[in-house]
Formats: sequence, C-alpha cells, structure tokens
Amino acid sequence: MKIAGKIFSGPRVETLVLPRQDGDTVIKARAVLNFDDFDVICKEPKPPLKMVPGGGSIPLLTDKDYAKKLELYAERQTHWMILRSLEATEGLQWDTIDATNPATWGNYRKEMTDAGFSFAEINMIVRLVIDACGLNQAKIEEATKRFLAGQEVQPVV
Repeated sequence: MKIAGKIFSGPRVETLVLPRQDGDTVIKARAVLNFDDFDVICKEPKPPLKMVPGGGSIPLLTDKDYAKKLELYAERQTHWMILRSLEATEGLQWDTIDATNPATWGNYRKEMTDAGFSFAEINMIVRLVIDACGLNQAKIEEATKRFLAGQEVQPVV
C-alpha cells in the first residue's frame, strides 16, 4: 500500500526515555497490528443460550457468569497487547510472565514495581503502548497543523 507515493516501513514505534541515576532506561512500544496470536490462546466467551418457544434460542447477554468471563477476556486482551507492544524494547525479559499462559500476563505491573519503576513511570509506559497502538489526539492535531501549514497558498510576488 502507498499513500501519495509513500511506502510505509512497518508499524509505528514510540519511545520513552526514563532518567535513572545509573543511566537512562529506554522503553519502546510498537503498534500491535492484529490479535491473531491472542485469539489462538484466548477464545472469546460466548453467552449461554436460552430456549424460546418455537425451538429457537437467544443469547443471555446479561448472565452474570458470562459478564465475568467477558471482563476477564477483555483484561487479558489488554495485558497481551501491552506485553506484545513492549516486545519492541531491546533486551526486555520478564521473570514471571509466560507468553502462553494468560494467567501470568497481568504480572507486568508487579515486575515493573519490583524493578524499581514508580506508579507514575508504569502509567507512562502503559500510555506509551496506548499511543503506539492507538491514536493520540495531541499528536494528530500537531500533524494536522503541519499538513495544513504546508497547504497554505503562498502569495505571488
């Protein structure tokens, strides 16, 4: 795919540099382009069905067990996205996270805390992932201003 002749070189990567006394720490987050690998490991929960007169059935979307399963699914999807995005960070290794075990994916916050990252730093790292994977309104506005500034008609002298 090209836009105005521009060839794209892959997903967006965002960088965060955290100052530390023993040297700056560089964290990178890459946009997650699809959830295919996640879908193999975690199947989306299906609501139970209620039989209705005439032999049909309808999904019980308000079922409490279904709601809990759906909440856990969404939480794991978010954790997976964060971990997958942070794979762009050179040399990042987790001690308690197993990529094939969704029950371990939420450990990233504890591991970061144990490594000495503050609550605010961890939130900045998560925000970095969100910026890489989503849209940051401030950055969109900056890019729009640059584009529009380049479109202004120059007076003829």
